Amino acid sequence: MPLNAEIAQYNAQLDEYCQSHWGITVKVYKIIKAMTQLAGAGAGIYAMSLGADPMTAFALITVILAGPEAFEYVVTNSDSG
Repeated sequence: MPLNAEIAQYNAQLDEYCQSHWGITVKVYKIIKAMTQLAGAGAGIYAMSLGADPMTAFALITVILAGPEAFEYVVTNSDSG
């Protein structure tokens, strides 16, 4: 299957889930995801500039960045999805 077809199928599955559970489109979800990840990374960097432990800050940034990706993986690769 070509890559663009896989991406379209992935986005269709994610869109179906988002619309049925939250009433938003996949585009809105991706905007919210990107803004949250950007804010999380910025907050972690800001915390380090204020003296926070870098390893703790990097761990929190990793959780913030990886959380939505793990959610998408579960939604698009579930047996019922």
